Amino acid sequence: MTNTLIRKWNKNGFTLLEIVVSMGLISISLLTILRLQAQSLNLQSEAQFATTANYLAQDRMARIQSLKTLEPGAFSGDFGEDYPYFRYLEEIEEVIDLENVLRVSVTIFLDDEKAKNTFLVTTYLYRKEP
Repeated sequence: MTNTLIRKWNKNGFTLLEIVVSMGLISISLLTILRLQAQSLNLQSEAQFATTANYLAQDRMARIQSLKTLEPGAFSGDFGEDYPYFRYLEEIEEVIDLENVLRVSVTIFLDDEKAKNTFLVTTYLYRKEP
């Protein structure tokens, strides 16, 4: 009868407390990894926009610099089928204090449903009078 009253615990498994603690640690680790992955995707998207917008702004600046005459004003447009979500705004204005100097600003817009970003480049151009 003493053998039936005294039972030895079988230590081959895990307790409920050990399982709950391990599941908590795993869930915290997975949430941290998912947050880092989402942050990495956001940074990659911003870097891709900055690279593309820089290229498109340089293209617009080169086109403006190649013009023989520049008229002050604001002009806008898009980049066609190659860059469907990108638009630009060019602003050309005379610098009041300096003669024959123009301030040229090109702003690139990303008008996508997911994000709205802008990229601005400003330079000054000197043009001799004819």
